[in-house]
Amino acid sequence: MSVWRCMICVFFVAFSLKILLSHINVTHGRNADFWVFCGIDGCEQEFRVFNSFYRHLKRTHPLYVTSGCPPMGWRTTPSAPPLLENFGVSIFGDSETPSMDGSVELSPDERIFNTGPDPPIELGTQEPREMPEAQSRNAVIPTSVTRPDIARSAAAFAISVREQCHLSQRTVNNIITRVQQYQATLLETLRNEMREVFEEHGGTSTQLRDAALATFDHFIDPFSTTAYRQDRAISELLSPVSAEEVAVSQTICRVKQGSSKVMAIRKRSFYYVPLIESLKQLLSDSRIFTMLNAAPPRSRAGFLYDFFDGDIFINHPLYSMKPNALQIILYTDEIEICNPLGSYASQNKLLMVYYSLGNIDPKFRSKLAAIRLLAIAKAEYVSKWGIDVVLQRIQKDVELLYNGVKIETSNGDMDLYGAVIAVCGDTLAQHELAGFKEGVGFAYSKCRHCECTFEDMQTSFDENEFVRRTQAKHIRQCLEIDKATTDNLKAHLKTTYGINRRSRLVDFPAFDLINQTPQDIMHIIFEGVAPMEIKLVLKKLILSGDLELDAFNSAIQNFPYSSVDVRDKPCPISVTTLTANDNKLKQSCGQMLIFLKILPFLLRDVDNEYVKFINKLIEIVQIVLAPVISLQTISRLKIIIEEHLNQFKHLFPESNVIPKQHYMLHLPSQIKSLGPLIRCMCMRFEAKHSYFKQWASKLNFKNVCKSLARHNQFLECCQNEIGCEHPIFANERELGPMSEVRNIQYIQAKFRDFLGMDSVENVVSVKWLILNGNKYISGKSLIITHVEDNLPVFGLVKGIFIVNSSFVAFETMPYETLAFDNDLRAYKVIIPALAQATDLVHELIDHTSYYSVTFKENVFVPIKYNLSDIIAHGNGYSI
Repeated sequence: MSVWRCMICVFFVAFSLKILLSHINVTHGRNADFWVFCGIDGCEQEFRVFNSFYRHLKRTHPLYVTSGCPPMGWRTTPSAPPLLENFGVSIFGDSETPSMDGSVELSPDERIFNTGPDPPIELGTQEPREMPEAQSRNAVIPTSVTRPDIARSAAAFAISVREQCHLSQRTVNNIITRVQQYQATLLETLRNEMREVFEEHGGTSTQLRDAALATFDHFIDPFSTTAYRQDRAISELLSPVSAEEVAVSQTICRVKQGSSKVMAIRKRSFYYVPLIESLKQLLSDSRIFTMLNAAPPRSRAGFLYDFFDGDIFINHPLYSMKPNALQIILYTDEIEICNPLGSYASQNKLLMVYYSLGNIDPKFRSKLAAIRLLAIAKAEYVSKWGIDVVLQRIQKDVELLYNGVKIETSNGDMDLYGAVIAVCGDTLAQHELAGFKEGVGFAYSKCRHCECTFEDMQTSFDENEFVRRTQAKHIRQCLEIDKATTDNLKAHLKTTYGINRRSRLVDFPAFDLINQTPQDIMHIIFEGVAPMEIKLVLKKLILSGDLELDAFNSAIQNFPYSSVDVRDKPCPISVTTLTANDNKLKQSCGQMLIFLKILPFLLRDVDNEYVKFINKLIEIVQIVLAPVISLQTISRLKIIIEEHLNQFKHLFPESNVIPKQHYMLHLPSQIKSLGPLIRCMCMRFEAKHSYFKQWASKLNFKNVCKSLARHNQFLECCQNEIGCEHPIFANERELGPMSEVRNIQYIQAKFRDFLGMDSVENVVSVKWLILNGNKYISGKSLIITHVEDNLPVFGLVKGIFIVNSSFVAFETMPYETLAFDNDLRAYKVIIPALAQATDLVHELIDHTSYYSVTFKENVFVPIKYNLSDIIAHGNGYSI
C-alpha cells in the first residue's frame, strides 16, 4: 500500500495524495513561515503560499497529481515524533511523473491510490487507469470505489461526533485525521500479516496472492477532513430533513460591501422542520415503525394509563376510527441562550417548538431522542409577528396528516394519519399559544379552563361552582372582540374575557382549545404551589418555636438518600430565602420532588395542623404523579384538593389564593380527558433545551436559528446509523460488573421452582442493572414482588441473574409490609431478623426501585407516587 508522509511535520501519514495535500493546507499552510520546494522530476521551484504551490502542481505536474506515487525509500513510521515544523523542505523529493502509457514500476510496499484532480482540500477520486497484465504483480491499482455502507457509516460517525459532543469543525477534523492515520496503519499491518501468511504457505499461487493483497488497495478512504465534503456526504448518504426558512417580513437596511455601505433587503424569518418529513425519517427505524403502527392497548375498565384512556381520545373523530393514528404532543417554550445577567440578556431569546408522539411507549417517551424539533424562531420577532405565523405553518402539515398522507419508508409504504392530542407548556406559553392573557394578573378571568375572577378564586374551591369555558363560547367571545367598534371597548372585552385574540389552534382539525391545553404539574405544583405553601408553613413553625431552621437544614443534609435520589439532593434553606418576599425556595423541580418525599420525615417531631396541611399537599402530589389512576382515585383527588384549599384559607387568611392553586381544581377533570398528568409533564421537554444551549455557546449569532436547526437535523439524520438501535431504545438495558455463578445447581433449582424453567444455562450474576432508566442494585434496592391484602410486598434484591444474555430474574428476600403510614406517606415494613428463603422474580408489579429508611427504630419505604391503583390494576411489568 502506498504511504504518503508529510515532510514538514514528518509524523503525519496518509494513504492518498488528497489527504496529504489537505493536511498540508489545514495544518501548515496558514503558518507565516510556510516555505516548501516542489521536488517532482527535479523541480526546484519554491513557494511561500500553499495555494500557489497547489496551482503549480495542477498546471506543471497534472499527471503526477492524478496518478503519481510517493517518493521512494520513505520510512513507514518516524523514529520519533517531531517537536517543530520543518519548513524549507522538498515535499515530493526524488519523485517522477509516471509515463503516459500508465506503466508505473512500484515496489509491493509502495502502491498507490488513484486520486482525481479537485480543489486542494476537496480532492476527488477518478476512475483508475488500466495497467498491463505483466505489471500486475508489482503494482495494483484500485478498481472499485468506497462501498456505500462504509461511506454511510463514516458520514454518520463524523456527524455524530460533531453534533453529540458539540465539537468545533477543527476538533472534528483532528479526530478524523487521527482516525485516518489509524486506518492507514491498520490496513498496512493487515496487509503485511497476510503477506506473511502467504509466504508461510508456499504452495499458494501468485495470482491468488496478488488478488488477495489487492483488496487492501481497493479500499478508498471514506473520510474527509473538510466541513464542505462532510456535509455533502451527509446530504447524499443520510438525507437529513432540511429546515425550511419561512420569511415573515422584510426590512431595508445598509450593509457593508467592500469599503462602502449599500442598501439591501434583510428577511425576518423563522425555521420550520417539515413535520411529515420528520415523521418519515423517524419511521425509517423498524422498531419505531412497528411500535407506531400497533393499535394502543386498552387499560382495564375504570383505570387510566395513557392518552388513549382519556375521553378526548375515546371520543375523537380520528382516533375512534383509526386507533393507531399518530398522537402528536406539541410543546413550546422560550429559552435564553446568553448569560441571563449579561448585557445581551433577552436580545437572543429563542422560541422553541418541539413535538413528541403519544404512540411511543411511555418508558421510551422520556428519552430526549423521542422529542424532536419542529420550529425555532427569535422571540423578538415572534413578539412582533404573533405566534400565529408559526402555528399557521404547523397547521398545514397537521391538516395533511389528519386527512391521511401516503409515505414511503425503508420499512414499507403506509398511509399516515395523525392529529394533535395535546399542547403542553408553562402557563405563559400556553396562554400565548391559545390567545389568552399572558399575564393573568391583568385579566378579569384568570383561567383558561373557567371564567373565574380573583374574588371567586379566594372563596370557591369546587370546580363545579365556576362557569366552564367551551370552544364554541370561546369563539363567540373572540368574535365579539374582533367586532368591537372602539379601541376602549375592545380593550375592555379583552380584559373581561381574559382573551387577547383568536388563536390559530382553534383551526387545527378536531382540536379542543380548552380541554387539550393541559395544566403542567411541574410548573403549577413543583415551581408554584409547593414552594409557596412549604415556605409559609416553615415560617409559621420557626416563628412559633416548633422548629429550628439549623436543625431542619441539618436533617436535610444528613438524610439517608438513595444512590438515585442523592443526585437531586435538596439544598439547605437559608434565612434570606425564607424572608424574601416571593414564593420560592430556591430548589429545582427535581429537588422539589425529593424534598416532598422526605419532608414528612423531617417534620415528624412536629404534630400540628400545619404539618397535616403539608401532608395533604404531599398526598395530592403522590396521586398526580401516579402512572396509573383509577376513576375512584380521581374523585378522591377532587375532594382532597377542595379540602386542602379550604384549609389553606383557614391557616393563612392573610395570604391570597394564587392562580396556580386555583388551577389545581381542574386537574381531576384533566386526568379524565387526557389520562395521567405525568404523560404531559414538561420536565423532559425542558431537558431538551440543554442541547441547543450548549451549541449556542459555540456559535456566532448572525443567524443562530438556522445554525441550531441545522445542527439538530444533522444529529437526527444519523441517529439510525449509530449502533444497532435508535437512541430512543439506547441503554434500554445496562449491566453492571458481571461474575460467574458458583452454585449453579442452587440457581437452577430456583428457576425451576419459581419460574418453571427446567433447563437453565449460561447464567451470570451482575452487581447492578439499569432497565429503562431504573437502577436496581444488589443488596440495596427494593422491588415489589407481589401483593398481600392490598398491600405491596417489598423484597430486598439479593442477586440479579442474566440467563442467555437476555432473560433477567431477581432473587429477593421478602419484607413484611405492616401498613401505610399516612403521617410519613410511606409503607412501614419489618426486616426479617433471621435469614429466610428467597424468592425469584421475573415480572414486576411496578418498575421503580425503592429503598428503606430507618426512622425511630422502625423501617419505612418512602414512595414518590401513589401505589394503590398500580396494585389494583395488576399489570405485571416484564423484564
